[in-house]
Amino acid sequence: MSLILKKHCLRYCLLTILLSGMAPSAFSAWYQTTGVAKVYQGNTTQARKKAIDEAIKEALLFSGASISSTQQVRNGLLTQDLFMVRSSGVVNDIEIINEKVSNTRVEVSIRADVFAEDRQCFTADYRKSIAVIPFIVSHQEQAQIGEIYPLASKVSEKIYQGLQTQSLHLDARDYYPSPIQLSDAQQTMSSQLDKAMLAAIARRSDVQYILAGRLTDLSIQYNDNRLTNWLTGEQAHRYFDMQIELFNAYNGELVQTFNYQTDAHWPFDIKKRVNINSRLFWQSDYGLAVNNQIDKSLNELEALMQCTAAKGQIIEVADSQIRFNLGSKNKINVGDRFKILHQASFTDKQGIVRPNYIISHYQVEVTQVYPHSAVAQTTNNNMLANIQIGDMVSSKLF
Repeated sequence: MSLILKKHCLRYCLLTILLSGMAPSAFSAWYQTTGVAKVYQGNTTQARKKAIDEAIKEALLFSGASISSTQQVRNGLLTQDLFMVRSSGVVNDIEIINEKVSNTRVEVSIRADVFAEDRQCFTADYRKSIAVIPFIVSHQEQAQIGEIYPLASKVSEKIYQGLQTQSLHLDARDYYPSPIQLSDAQQTMSSQLDKAMLAAIARRSDVQYILAGRLTDLSIQYNDNRLTNWLTGEQAHRYFDMQIELFNAYNGELVQTFNYQTDAHWPFDIKKRVNINSRLFWQSDYGLAVNNQIDKSLNELEALMQCTAAKGQIIEVADSQIRFNLGSKNKINVGDRFKILHQASFTDKQGIVRPNYIISHYQVEVTQVYPHSAVAQTTNNNMLANIQIGDMVSSKLF
């Protein structure tokens, strides 16, 4: 049994995302939740509505969205299997996957495709863990002039250092020791980094997010006009095009692609090697132009991740206690509460395998905090059944 969104409502949801400047998949994820409501005076229909409302609210909270009332999500009619979303642009799709009805209560499990809007942000408290992979040069022959082959790794290193020193929302934990060997440097990273590769990097670096990138154009253009050369002193102009891709390693999905383009005067002798670690390079017109693109990328990453909910991975389970890989560096504090999520997947109607988070009934409270990990205890001291290493924790508004 499924809840069907009216076509014009779904178009509105997608339009809202496009107008915000993000692709629909940027913040989108599937969440499986269960809502429960008591039956009063035999009115199971009303109880069913309340149970669905609770399940949707739970999914929204875990997605990183916030709601002032359920009406902001529902804001319409619920009659049997028809669910109308008119205004929020938060819910892309909803399916009812199970219902249990008794004389005393109704229990409804739903699966919802949700994204969190920028202007609804209560998830900025926890910093998200990230690793940076050394960038690569797409066209090696373009780096031959000046022998600037190491520029790609230097740019990624500067982005990593910028995240470490400036970011309020990202915990930059690791700069990967060597570039990933790809079959084709001219193709996007997302077309070559599969889920298994991302998971391996995440395990090594103990992070949720991975940043990769390519320098796609380092070509140089010569000024053949001698008069212009004499007037401006510019003999060559060089391009700098960069593509950065951000991945969520926990589910293997591409979160966002950023593209940057600039060009500037190339003041160096084209026959000599340029030291890209020198002040002379970074204070040149070209070096300053590259730095401007690095600063722009840091600002855009910060804006993107500000309203993205942080998830931690469980690394140890013992009786009623867990340890997960977020800590004081992520602004975790003793007393913070989390819920446990099982990560799964399902195949949608188009045959595409989608990541899916199943929210368990377990609630844990942090008792000990370390720089990159924390220990949490179930709030009622119940034993943790069916909780495994690799399951997730996510914060919720209590």
